[in-house]
Amino acid sequence: MDRKAWLDYIKFIAMFLVVVYHTPPRYDTAHEVALFNMGAPVFFFAAGYLFNIARTKNFFSFLRHRAPQILVPYTTFFILFYALWLVVGRRMAGPEEQAIDTLTPLWQYLQGTPSVVLGPFWFLAALFTMQVIYYPIKKWLSGYWPLVVALVLSLSLLIMPDVPWFRYWNLDKAFLYMPIYAVGNCCHLLVDKFSFTSPSRTLLWVLLAALGLGFLIVAPLTINPDVAYVLAPEAVILVLPFYTAVCKWLEAHCGASRIARTVAITGITYLALQNYLIGVIKMLVAKFTGPDIFDDNILLKVGIALVVMVVLYPLALLFERYLPWMLGKRR
Repeated sequence: MDRKAWLDYIKFIAMFLVVVYHTPPRYDTAHEVALFNMGAPVFFFAAGYLFNIARTKNFFSFLRHRAPQILVPYTTFFILFYALWLVVGRRMAGPEEQAIDTLTPLWQYLQGTPSVVLGPFWFLAALFTMQVIYYPIKKWLSGYWPLVVALVLSLSLLIMPDVPWFRYWNLDKAFLYMPIYAVGNCCHLLVDKFSFTSPSRTLLWVLLAALGLGFLIVAPLTINPDVAYVLAPEAVILVLPFYTAVCKWLEAHCGASRIARTVAITGITYLALQNYLIGVIKMLVAKFTGPDIFDDNILLKVGIALVVMVVLYPLALLFERYLPWMLGKRR
Protein backbone atom coordinates (compact mmCIF):
# COMPACT_ATOMS: atom_id res chain seq x y z
CA MET A 1 0.00 0.00 0.00
CA ASP A 2 1.39 3.42 -1.00
CA ARG A 3 1.91 5.80 1.89
CA LYS A 4 -1.10 8.07 2.28
CA ALA A 5 -0.30 11.58 3.49
CA TRP A 6 -3.79 12.02 4.97
CA LEU A 7 -3.09 9.13 7.36
CA ASP A 8 0.03 10.97 8.53
CA TYR A 9 -2.10 14.06 9.17
CA ILE A 10 -4.61 11.95 11.09
CA LYS A 11 -1.87 10.56 13.33
CA PHE A 12 -0.25 13.98 13.76
CA ILE A 13 -3.50 15.65 14.85
CA ALA A 14 -4.38 12.71 17.10
CA MET A 15 -0.95 12.86 18.76
CA PHE A 16 -1.27 16.60 19.34
CA LEU A 17 -4.67 16.07 20.97
CA VAL A 18 -3.19 13.31 23.16
CA VAL A 19 -0.52 15.74 24.36
CA VAL A 20 -3.10 18.47 24.94
CA TYR A 21 -5.20 16.02 26.94
CA HIS A 22 -2.28 15.16 29.23
CA THR A 23 -1.28 18.80 29.71
CA PRO A 24 -2.68 20.72 32.71
CA PRO A 25 -5.08 22.21 33.54
CA ARG A 26 -7.75 19.51 33.46
CA TYR A 27 -11.31 20.60 32.76
CA ASP A 28 -14.73 19.15 33.53
CA THR A 29 -15.26 15.49 32.79
CA ALA A 30 -17.41 15.99 29.70
CA HIS A 31 -14.88 18.11 27.83
CA GLU A 32 -11.99 15.85 28.86
CA VAL A 33 -13.91 12.85 27.53
CA ALA A 34 -14.39 14.56 24.17
CA LEU A 35 -10.73 15.62 23.99
CA PHE A 36 -9.48 12.15 24.89
CA ASN A 37 -11.71 10.42 22.35
CA MET A 38 -10.54 12.67 19.53
CA GLY A 39 -6.96 11.64 20.31
CA ALA A 40 -5.95 8.13 21.33
CA PRO A 41 -8.92 6.15 19.86
CA VAL A 42 -8.34 7.68 16.42
CA PHE A 43 -5.02 5.80 16.29
CA PHE A 44 -7.05 2.57 16.33
CA PHE A 45 -8.83 3.75 13.19
CA ALA A 46 -5.50 4.40 11.44
CA ALA A 47 -4.09 1.04 12.60
CA GLY A 48 -7.19 -0.75 11.33
CA TYR A 49 -6.98 0.97 7.96
CA LEU A 50 -3.37 -0.19 7.55
CA PHE A 51 -4.01 -3.78 8.67
CA ASN A 52 -3.87 -6.21 5.74
CA ILE A 53 -4.45 -9.84 6.64
CA ALA A 54 -3.14 -10.95 3.23
CA ARG A 55 0.39 -9.94 4.22
CA THR A 56 0.71 -12.84 6.66
CA LYS A 57 0.21 -16.55 5.96
CA ASN A 58 -1.30 -17.44 9.32
CA PHE A 59 -1.80 -16.24 12.87
CA PHE A 60 1.69 -17.20 14.02
CA SER A 61 3.41 -15.38 11.17
CA PHE A 62 1.25 -12.37 12.04
CA LEU A 63 2.44 -12.56 15.66
CA ARG A 64 6.09 -12.86 14.56
CA HIS A 65 5.62 -9.71 12.51
CA ARG A 66 3.52 -7.64 14.90
CA ALA A 67 4.71 -8.65 18.38
CA PRO A 68 8.20 -7.09 18.09
CA GLN A 69 6.72 -3.82 16.83
CA ILE A 70 4.59 -3.50 19.96
CA LEU A 71 6.14 -5.61 22.72
CA VAL A 72 9.76 -4.50 22.19
CA PRO A 73 9.11 -0.76 22.72
CA TYR A 74 6.62 -1.65 25.46
CA THR A 75 9.45 -3.47 27.25
CA THR A 76 12.43 -1.22 26.49
CA PHE A 77 10.72 2.03 27.46
CA PHE A 78 9.32 0.39 30.59
CA ILE A 79 12.82 -0.73 31.67
CA LEU A 80 14.18 2.77 31.01
CA PHE A 81 11.50 4.61 32.95
CA TYR A 82 11.22 2.01 35.70
CA ALA A 83 14.94 2.49 36.40
CA LEU A 84 14.53 6.27 36.42
CA TRP A 85 11.49 5.95 38.68
CA LEU A 86 13.43 3.85 41.17
CA VAL A 87 16.41 6.23 41.21
CA VAL A 88 14.82 9.69 41.13
CA GLY A 89 11.22 9.60 39.98
CA ARG A 90 9.60 8.55 43.24
CA ARG A 91 11.29 11.31 45.24
CA MET A 92 10.47 13.99 42.68
CA ALA A 93 6.79 12.99 42.46
CA GLY A 94 6.07 13.32 46.18
CA PRO A 95 4.74 11.26 49.11
CA GLU A 96 1.94 9.52 47.19
CA GLU A 97 4.42 8.12 44.67
CA GLN A 98 6.85 7.10 47.42
CA ALA A 99 4.08 5.11 49.07
CA ILE A 100 3.79 2.85 46.02
CA ASP A 101 5.47 -0.51 46.49
CA THR A 102 8.70 -0.93 44.51
CA LEU A 103 7.40 -3.99 42.65
CA THR A 104 4.01 -2.51 41.75
CA PRO A 105 5.16 -1.08 38.37
CA LEU A 106 6.73 -4.44 37.51
CA TRP A 107 3.47 -6.31 38.20
CA GLN A 108 1.60 -3.71 36.18
CA TYR A 109 4.00 -4.20 33.28
CA LEU A 110 3.44 -7.97 33.32
CA GLN A 111 -0.33 -7.44 33.47
CA GLY A 112 -0.26 -4.97 30.57
CA THR A 113 -1.42 -2.02 32.71
CA PRO A 114 1.72 0.08 33.33
CA SER A 115 -0.08 3.05 34.88
CA VAL A 116 2.57 4.09 37.45
CA VAL A 117 5.61 4.27 35.19
CA LEU A 118 4.29 4.46 31.63
CA GLY A 119 0.56 5.20 31.68
CA PRO A 120 0.13 6.15 27.99
CA PHE A 121 1.31 2.70 26.97
CA TRP A 122 -2.12 1.34 27.85
CA PHE A 123 -2.64 2.04 24.15
CA LEU A 124 0.07 -0.41 23.05
CA ALA A 125 -1.23 -3.12 25.36
CA ALA A 126 -4.80 -2.59 24.13
CA LEU A 127 -3.71 -2.50 20.48
CA PHE A 128 -1.79 -5.77 20.81
CA THR A 129 -4.70 -7.50 22.55
CA MET A 130 -7.14 -6.07 20.02
CA GLN A 131 -5.14 -7.31 17.04
CA VAL A 132 -4.70 -10.79 18.54
CA ILE A 133 -8.49 -11.02 18.92
CA TYR A 134 -9.33 -9.35 15.61
CA TYR A 135 -7.05 -11.49 13.42
CA PRO A 136 -9.09 -14.73 13.66
CA ILE A 137 -12.33 -12.76 13.32
CA LYS A 138 -11.06 -11.26 10.07
CA LYS A 139 -9.72 -14.64 8.96
CA TRP A 140 -13.07 -16.38 9.42
CA LEU A 141 -15.45 -13.61 8.36
CA SER A 142 -15.57 -11.36 5.32
CA GLY A 143 -17.24 -8.13 4.30
CA TYR A 144 -18.66 -6.08 7.14
CA TRP A 145 -19.10 -9.03 9.49
CA PRO A 146 -15.90 -8.30 11.46
CA LEU A 147 -17.34 -4.84 12.16
CA VAL A 148 -20.59 -6.40 13.37
CA VAL A 149 -18.69 -8.75 15.69
CA ALA A 150 -16.58 -5.83 16.94
CA LEU A 151 -19.72 -3.85 17.75
CA VAL A 152 -21.19 -6.80 19.64
CA LEU A 153 -17.99 -7.25 21.67
CA SER A 154 -17.87 -3.55 22.46
CA LEU A 155 -21.52 -3.27 23.49
CA SER A 156 -21.20 -6.45 25.56
CA LEU A 157 -19.36 -4.28 28.10
CA LEU A 158 -22.78 -2.90 29.06
CA ILE A 159 -23.64 -6.24 30.64
CA MET A 160 -20.15 -7.60 31.30
CA PRO A 161 -19.46 -8.14 35.02
CA ASP A 162 -16.68 -5.99 36.44
CA VAL A 163 -13.94 -8.55 37.06
CA PRO A 164 -10.25 -7.66 37.61
CA TRP A 165 -8.84 -10.15 35.08
CA PHE A 166 -10.76 -8.42 32.28
CA ARG A 167 -8.40 -5.45 32.66
CA TYR A 168 -5.27 -7.56 32.08
CA TRP A 169 -3.54 -6.35 28.93
CA ASN A 170 -6.41 -3.88 28.62
CA LEU A 171 -8.76 -6.55 27.33
CA ASP A 172 -11.68 -4.31 28.30
CA LYS A 173 -10.33 -1.42 26.22
CA ALA A 174 -9.54 -3.78 23.35
CA PHE A 175 -13.22 -4.77 23.32
CA LEU A 176 -14.33 -1.18 23.77
CA TYR A 177 -12.43 0.37 20.86
CA MET A 178 -12.49 -2.56 18.43
CA PRO A 179 -15.36 -1.04 16.38
CA ILE A 180 -13.15 1.96 15.55
CA TYR A 181 -10.39 -0.41 14.42
CA ALA A 182 -12.89 -2.46 12.42
CA VAL A 183 -14.29 0.61 10.66
CA GLY A 184 -10.78 1.46 9.47
CA ASN A 185 -10.19 -2.10 8.33
CA CYS A 186 -13.54 -3.14 6.84
CA CYS A 187 -14.70 0.12 5.30
CA HIS A 188 -11.94 1.18 2.89
CA LEU A 189 -14.42 1.97 0.12
CA LEU A 190 -16.46 4.07 2.51
CA VAL A 191 -13.40 5.79 3.98
CA ASP A 192 -12.36 6.73 0.44
CA LYS A 193 -15.57 8.79 0.28
CA PHE A 194 -14.71 10.76 3.43
CA SER A 195 -13.85 14.01 1.64
CA PHE A 196 -15.25 17.46 0.96
CA THR A 197 -15.98 16.74 -2.70
CA SER A 198 -19.53 18.08 -2.69
CA PRO A 199 -21.64 20.44 -0.57
CA SER A 200 -24.08 17.68 0.38
CA ARG A 201 -21.31 15.34 1.47
CA THR A 202 -19.60 18.12 3.42
CA LEU A 203 -22.85 18.97 5.19
CA LEU A 204 -23.39 15.30 6.07
CA TRP A 205 -19.91 14.96 7.61
CA VAL A 206 -20.37 18.17 9.59
CA LEU A 207 -23.75 17.04 10.95
CA LEU A 208 -22.41 13.60 11.91
CA ALA A 209 -19.41 15.19 13.63
CA ALA A 210 -21.66 17.59 15.53
CA LEU A 211 -23.81 14.67 16.64
CA GLY A 212 -20.81 12.62 17.75
CA LEU A 213 -19.08 15.47 19.58
CA GLY A 214 -22.37 16.51 21.13
CA PHE A 215 -22.82 13.04 22.56
CA LEU A 216 -19.26 12.93 23.92
CA ILE A 217 -19.73 16.28 25.67
CA VAL A 218 -23.31 15.93 26.89
CA ALA A 219 -23.69 12.21 27.62
CA PRO A 220 -21.37 12.02 30.68
CA LEU A 221 -23.49 14.75 32.32
CA THR A 222 -26.93 13.43 31.40
CA ILE A 223 -26.87 9.62 31.34
CA ASN A 224 -25.23 6.84 33.31
CA PRO A 225 -21.44 7.43 33.03
CA ASP A 226 -20.78 3.73 32.44
CA VAL A 227 -23.22 3.70 29.53
CA ALA A 228 -21.73 6.90 28.11
CA TYR A 229 -18.27 5.33 28.36
CA VAL A 230 -19.28 2.22 26.41
CA LEU A 231 -21.10 4.22 23.71
CA ALA A 232 -18.24 6.72 23.25
CA PRO A 233 -16.53 4.72 20.44
CA GLU A 234 -19.71 4.83 18.38
CA ALA A 235 -19.72 8.62 18.82
CA VAL A 236 -16.09 8.72 17.66
CA ILE A 237 -17.09 6.78 14.54
CA LEU A 238 -19.59 9.53 13.72
CA VAL A 239 -16.77 12.10 13.85
CA LEU A 240 -14.34 10.07 11.74
CA PRO A 241 -15.75 11.13 8.31
CA PHE A 242 -15.20 14.82 9.11
CA TYR A 243 -11.84 14.08 10.80
CA THR A 244 -10.66 12.15 7.74
CA ALA A 245 -12.04 14.70 5.27
CA VAL A 246 -10.10 17.49 7.00
CA CYS A 247 -6.90 15.46 6.71
CA LYS A 248 -7.56 14.70 3.03
CA TRP A 249 -8.14 18.43 2.48
CA LEU A 250 -4.75 19.11 4.08
CA GLU A 251 -3.16 16.52 1.78
CA ALA A 252 -4.80 18.08 -1.28
CA HIS A 253 -3.86 21.68 -0.41
CA CYS A 254 -0.58 21.25 1.49
CA GLY A 255 0.78 18.05 0.04
CA ALA A 256 2.69 15.51 2.08
CA SER A 257 4.12 16.95 5.28
CA ARG A 258 7.55 15.82 6.44
CA ILE A 259 6.68 16.89 9.99
CA ALA A 260 3.39 14.99 10.05
CA ARG A 261 5.10 11.94 8.54
CA THR A 262 7.87 12.01 11.14
CA VAL A 263 5.41 12.29 14.04
CA ALA A 264 3.36 9.45 12.53
CA ILE A 265 6.41 7.20 12.20
CA THR A 266 7.80 8.06 15.66
CA GLY A 267 4.45 7.99 17.44
CA ILE A 268 5.53 5.39 20.01
CA THR A 269 8.43 7.60 21.12
CA TYR A 270 6.10 10.60 21.40
CA LEU A 271 3.70 8.49 23.42
CA ALA A 272 6.46 7.32 25.76
CA LEU A 273 8.16 10.67 26.41
CA GLN A 274 5.34 13.23 26.35
CA ASN A 275 4.12 12.86 29.94
CA TYR A 276 7.60 13.26 31.35
CA LEU A 277 8.35 16.34 29.28
CA ILE A 278 4.99 17.83 30.25
CA GLY A 279 5.91 17.26 33.90
CA VAL A 280 9.29 18.98 33.50
CA ILE A 281 7.76 21.99 31.75
CA LYS A 282 5.01 22.19 34.35
CA MET A 283 7.58 22.28 37.18
CA LEU A 284 9.62 24.98 35.44
CA VAL A 285 6.59 27.15 34.72
CA ALA A 286 5.26 26.76 38.28
CA LYS A 287 8.68 27.59 39.74
CA PHE A 288 8.88 30.95 37.99
CA THR A 289 5.21 31.95 37.96
CA GLY A 290 3.52 29.95 40.71
CA PRO A 291 1.12 26.98 40.39
CA ASP A 292 -1.95 29.22 40.12
CA ILE A 293 -1.06 30.06 36.53
CA PHE A 294 -2.48 26.69 35.44
CA ASP A 295 -5.95 27.46 36.80
CA ASP A 296 -8.40 27.47 33.89
CA ASN A 297 -5.72 28.62 31.42
CA ILE A 298 -6.53 26.91 28.15
CA LEU A 299 -4.01 29.00 26.17
CA LEU A 300 -1.22 27.82 28.45
CA LYS A 301 -2.46 24.24 28.07
CA VAL A 302 -2.27 24.43 24.27
CA GLY A 303 1.00 26.38 24.41
CA ILE A 304 2.73 23.73 26.54
CA ALA A 305 1.40 21.02 24.24
CA LEU A 306 2.91 22.81 21.23
CA VAL A 307 6.25 23.14 23.01
CA VAL A 308 6.18 19.42 23.84
CA MET A 309 5.46 18.51 20.21
CA VAL A 310 8.39 20.67 19.02
CA VAL A 311 10.90 19.52 21.65
CA LEU A 312 10.07 15.84 21.16
CA TYR A 313 10.60 16.07 17.39
CA PRO A 314 14.43 15.82 17.42
CA LEU A 315 14.35 13.36 20.34
CA ALA A 316 12.00 11.08 18.40
CA LEU A 317 14.31 11.26 15.37
CA LEU A 318 17.29 10.32 17.54
CA PHE A 319 15.50 7.21 18.79
CA GLU A 320 14.44 6.35 15.24
CA ARG A 321 17.96 6.69 13.80
CA TYR A 322 20.27 5.59 16.59
CA LEU A 323 18.16 3.43 18.90
CA PRO A 324 15.82 1.57 16.54
CA TRP A 325 16.21 -1.62 18.59
CA MET A 326 14.27 0.11 21.39
CA LEU A 327 11.38 0.45 18.96
CA GLY A 328 11.51 -3.11 17.65
CA LYS A 329 12.96 -1.91 14.34
CA ARG A 330 16.08 -2.62 12.35
CA ARG A 331 18.46 -0.02 11.01
